Amino acid sequence: MKPFIYLIQSASGTPYPEIPHASCDRIVLNWKAPAPEGGTVFVPDASWNEGRNRLLWEALRHGKATGNDYLYYIFMDDDCVVREDTALARQLNIALTGNPFRTFEQFLLEWEPAVGYTRYDWQYCETGQAVNLGHNIDGLFNAFHRETLSFLLPYYTGFDSESWLYSQHLINHMASLLYHPHRIQCNLVTTANARRKGYAQRKKYWDIPTTFLAGALKSELRQALNTAAPNSPLPAPGRPRKKKRAYQLSASFIERHWHAGHPLVKHRRLDAIAPRATRSRRHPARVAVCLSGRCCGLDRVHRNIQENLLDPLGHYDLFMYAPDDAYAGFASLLNPTVLEVAPDRPLDEGGLRNGTDCLLKVGLQRYLQQLEGLKMCNKLRQAYEKKHNIRYDAVLRCRPDLLFKSPLPELSALDLNYIYVPDFHMYEGCNDRFAIGNPENMTIYMNKHDDWHAYVTAWINASRDAPPVTAEMFTAGQLRQYGVGVRLLPVRFDRVRAHRVKTDWEDHCRKAQRRQTQCAARGPTKPF
Repeated sequence: MKPFIYLIQSASGTPYPEIPHASCDRIVLNWKAPAPEGGTVFVPDASWNEGRNRLLWEALRHGKATGNDYLYYIFMDDDCVVREDTALARQLNIALTGNPFRTFEQFLLEWEPAVGYTRYDWQYCETGQAVNLGHNIDGLFNAFHRETLSFLLPYYTGFDSESWLYSQHLINHMASLLYHPHRIQCNLVTTANARRKGYAQRKKYWDIPTTFLAGALKSELRQALNTAAPNSPLPAPGRPRKKKRAYQLSASFIERHWHAGHPLVKHRRLDAIAPRATRSRRHPARVAVCLSGRCCGLDRVHRNIQENLLDPLGHYDLFMYAPDDAYAGFASLLNPTVLEVAPDRPLDEGGLRNGTDCLLKVGLQRYLQQLEGLKMCNKLRQAYEKKHNIRYDAVLRCRPDLLFKSPLPELSALDLNYIYVPDFHMYEGCNDRFAIGNPENMTIYMNKHDDWHAYVTAWINASRDAPPVTAEMFTAGQLRQYGVGVRLLPVRFDRVRAHRVKTDWEDHCRKAQRRQTQCAARGPTKPF
């Protein structure tokens, strides 16, 4: 029986010719182009986490088919430069194998860690030691003991539209809490990036995934979570230990220390990573367009919305819900299928404090009015759907003050298992000005108001270091609560105000260019 299986993500081709050996199997996933020689799994445009989960699923399936109960599942990216540290080996009088992969396997069999990993430039390293503990480790080259799979994996995909880094951050903290002396670094094998190219999504608001994890924990483990310096490479005190206990977590342990209803636990299971069929629109598709909010400026953008949003959709019905103010009459310019104009009524703020519990530029009451408008607009859509016995393929949410830079990108290829949001102005979460998805997921999105108070309260109670909730954080977080995946769509627009246009897209491009210049001046930084 083979104790190891290597699971490698590669843009194309099959890297690491040094890996094949009687001790291991190997599965390669290509995400950009299938390997010309064949023999790989092709998953186009998969996120880093989706790719790793697909590899894990393929490995479990292969192991079951062959009767091979692998001891270690070893994940790698395709840009590793892997070497043995011959100088350290001489200093410690340790024999090397001459192949860094065999040397790493030798380390795994000797120490049998819960999580084993190689030395990387910014990770914590104890000079002159063959092994040491660490906390913040790079995901470049990690090995997971089979007994850890049922809870430590799969990789969490709920942050994929924000940052591919956050899943490894969660794994690092979970390994620290669950397997502290058994997450061991092999200093005799070093890794480096062959190229310094960042992930497509790489935000680094580390307090967000840390607070998210804190919300999944019950008191004892929550108190042990490092929320003050969540991305520190420094481990808690202790020494590496060889395996003397089972790594499998009992049901009673999980029940005692974890909230079963939290999305990290509820929507992150090995039985949920099987590939699923793409959910596409029918042709011709029928789309419900929901516009809610003040119509200030709609007299200047209605032709733009018609040409760039509505006309490209083809078969659509337009539902509008607007407050009864001086601008409400502009709604008729778009000839909505159903229009409701109603005065804003004061909404209960539930004791939350803007600036402390939440951080909303428009103020708490105005934000709640926006959320209520979404809910009421969706009710118009649902009532019309029921009355006319029809079924929409997709629901699109849009603000009435958007000035599109160009027509919508082609929507026929969208996988409506996901909700798609704009790929800019995401800040600490998701851009909340536009979204499209299937009716079930979009009903969750449109009913955000129902979840607002409970979500914010749970968030701020999860950690003393929890950041206040912004509109973008809530948009992303509320969808995570329901296990709704989010992807990004290259849709471009500005916002129109009474006497000016907020050049959102141009501002985003300028800031992105400035960040890129600053990063180039600083040089490479650690990815995790």
